[in-house]
Amino acid sequence: MKQLVLLFALALATYTSQAQNTPTTPEARAQAMTTTMTQHLRLSGAQAAKVREINLASIQQLEKAKVDHKANPRQLKATIDLIGATRLESLKAVLTPVQFAQYQKQREKKLGVPQEGGPLGGGRAAEEYSN
Repeated sequence: MKQLVLLFALALATYTSQAQNTPTTPEARAQAMTTTMTQHLRLSGAQAAKVREINLASIQQLEKAKVDHKANPRQLKATIDLIGATRLESLKAVLTPVQFAQYQKQREKKLGVPQEGGPLGGGRAAEEYSN
């Protein structure tokens, strides 16, 4: 169960800074994630505001799920999977196709997902940011 929670936390923290003093409140974590995503994906102001809302909602849902399903690891995993899928769909609606491809590539790299075929975002743009 701990591994599942850690895996999801890693997915949510894909673009957070690697500083030793990790933000502890959901709001601070969402802001840190958004700041890093804004830098790496070159988000507009409007995109950054929407991404911050998505990040905050996902973190809050994760925290609630950890409390609600503490005694039921299977339900916790299912809820975490649903939160992650919902977050990805929400991000996809806000990001441009190129930005989303860059995000996915970096996310898969951090999660250790084997790459199939060629780069998702293609060439240089995907290589530019190594977080």
